[in-house]
Amino acid sequence: MTQHISRYHARSAGLSLIELMIAMVIGVLLLLGLVQTMSASRAAYQLSAGVARTQENARFAMDYLQRDLRMAGHLGCVNDQARMQPNAEGVNLLFMTDAQRLAGNYPAGPFAGRFDMGIQGFEATGTAPNQGVNLPSGDPTVAANANSWSPALPGTLFNDIEPVAGSDIIVMRYFSPVGASLASFVANGTATSTVTPEPALADVTTSAQATGLFGVSDCTHASVFAGAVDGGTGAVTVNSGASQLNKSNFSGEEIYQPSQAVLYRAEAVVYYVGIGASGEDPALFRARFESNGAGGFNTASEELVEGVESLQLLYGGDDQTDPALRPTGYISRSNVASAIGGGVANPSNLQATDWRRVGSVQIGLLMRSSDRAAAQQADADINALSVLDVQMTAPQDGYYRSVYENTVALRNRLFGN
Repeated sequence: MTQHISRYHARSAGLSLIELMIAMVIGVLLLLGLVQTMSASRAAYQLSAGVARTQENARFAMDYLQRDLRMAGHLGCVNDQARMQPNAEGVNLLFMTDAQRLAGNYPAGPFAGRFDMGIQGFEATGTAPNQGVNLPSGDPTVAANANSWSPALPGTLFNDIEPVAGSDIIVMRYFSPVGASLASFVANGTATSTVTPEPALADVTTSAQATGLFGVSDCTHASVFAGAVDGGTGAVTVNSGASQLNKSNFSGEEIYQPSQAVLYRAEAVVYYVGIGASGEDPALFRARFESNGAGGFNTASEELVEGVESLQLLYGGDDQTDPALRPTGYISRSNVASAIGGGVANPSNLQATDWRRVGSVQIGLLMRSSDRAAAQQADADINALSVLDVQMTAPQDGYYRSVYENTVALRNRLFGN
């Protein structure tokens, strides 16, 4: 009987400690393999998502910049280049006093209203081609002062937009592509005048804003002014009598005929890199100068695209450099902003001809992913990036970065047009 019980217990005995430990080791190894596979899949997903998001953001940023760049200097059926040629009567800017306007003293007018220059740039110091830039680690910070650019930013601009240092800034001024034929032009005494578009096109002037910037143009003259909008008719009341608006800068002759002139929205926009809404990521911003209704300007900024870490710009200049001669329309030289227009923020009439001879703009964008990668980049050399020949070294912070470049031609400025 005892022998039978012993045999039974021997047959029904469980796993030994050694067998249990071996099974646990095998299970742990399998679990580690599964975790490693999941981690690698997650890292690959983060990388592909970062690449896709970066490419998408770059396309949006390029699209925004290209559309406004192509319109820079547009003043109806003439552009600022044509209007400022020798013996031309220039651009009639009602932001200036009568004496300044009649003398064509554009530098005396407000920076935002200098529609005699359709394009104007500011070069971030230390970011010229063949220079090296070490990108800061951590969250982006606002530049300490306006001298972080050359020429230094005007105080009225720097104090409103809060840009990040190390990235170029560009200003574009133009008439919107869609205009409305004038139905009437009426002087309301000596102080104001009213410009009314054709009823079917009144939506060109009406908007949520009670005031705005506008331009009137025919194929010979162009005037820019601020006015109050009637939301029903689209009529614009200008703080100037017809004696000012409807006369050219120099001759004093009447110039605008309702059947021939066209009313446009006038746009003055600024592109720059700032801090996004999250407070952690850089982003491309566009600021728009708006009339404050009291003869001055407000600046309204909007975040366009996240992940733009640096904006670099080069300007293609016309082959003809003599300001007394017409441009040829052939682009033969490339400069940074600080080498154009005398290197000053408010150039003289003669210096401003350099900006009017810019016919193309090279855009370089350094894009950064919104999320960090799961692992640090093993090869530090991959963080050395060239943006329009500016050598940028990124920190080992786990962000995916990529460079996108393009060249944009300014309409009406090529081949002598």
